Amino acid sequence: MKEYQKLIFVDTDNTCCSIMAEAVMKSICKNRPLQICSRGLVVLFPEPINPKATAILKGDGLVPAKTGTEELLPEDVTEGTLVLTMTALEKKKAAERLGPHAEVCVLGEFTGQEGEVEEPYGGTLANYGACYEYIDFLVKVAYEKIYNSEEE
Repeated sequence: MKEYQKLIFVDTDNTCCSIMAEAVMKSICKNRPLQICSRGLVVLFPEPINPKATAILKGDGLVPAKTGTEELLPEDVTEGTLVLTMTALEKKKAAERLGPHAEVCVLGEFTGQEGEVEEPYGGTLANYGACYEYIDFLVKVAYEKIYNSEEE
């Protein structure tokens, strides 16, 4: 497996799923030299992080790494960057924006799991919790894939 210096989690608006994925990966990558961030594909102006996503993270002892949204820009991607999206449509849009040299995968695809991470927008706190549990699982599998294959 390729060695990565930067990991960007991407979703549509950077208010929920990518924020949760970023928080999980940062919590398990404390001693690793990996820059971790999250971005959105449609961020017309900075918005606050979804309060339900923040509540779910806090319930697991985590906090969002930032208070507002940020748009994915081509200059975010440098040599050794892996971009992980939540859905296939987001992968397509991110790849179009970033160009052919960017490594862009759907998080589930990267981890060998079926299914996509669907935004629980408008759902209950339980919906956000279920989404977080799936993200938590996928991110931990991604961590193992990145670092266990690197150390073999």
